[in-house]
Amino acid sequence: MSFIVAIDGPAGSGKGTITKLVSEKLGLINIDTGAMYRCVALKALNEGINPSDIEKVEKMLEDISIEIKRNGNNQIVFLDGKDVSYEIRTPKVDACVAKFAELACVRNKMKPLQRKMGETRKYYNGW
Repeated sequence: MSFIVAIDGPAGSGKGTITKLVSEKLGLINIDTGAMYRCVALKALNEGINPSDIEKVEKMLEDISIEIKRNGNNQIVFLDGKDVSYEIRTPKVDACVAKFAELACVRNKMKPLQRKMGETRKYYNGW
């Protein structure tokens, strides 16, 4: 039997801590979907793309590459081959990530990727 556990909440509320503990205790894979959405927001910011410009967002999503790797207990997030683990957690990304995450085109791109990660019990290496 397979199942999905989703933990949602505001930044800094302890979601990451709880998911880490639950995934270790139950032997589940922990997929940091927030990091994935933050990568989308960071790329858009770097390219000067506004979330209201759906056409440009969709074009940007065509060639985005997101990798999440583990190094011991640490998660390393790569955007287009660059380690952005710190950069995706900055206030400028915090301020806009929700606007990108709510876009249907972004969710439609992320959802199959997230499911594949869960089904294969592996972190996805690129798009």
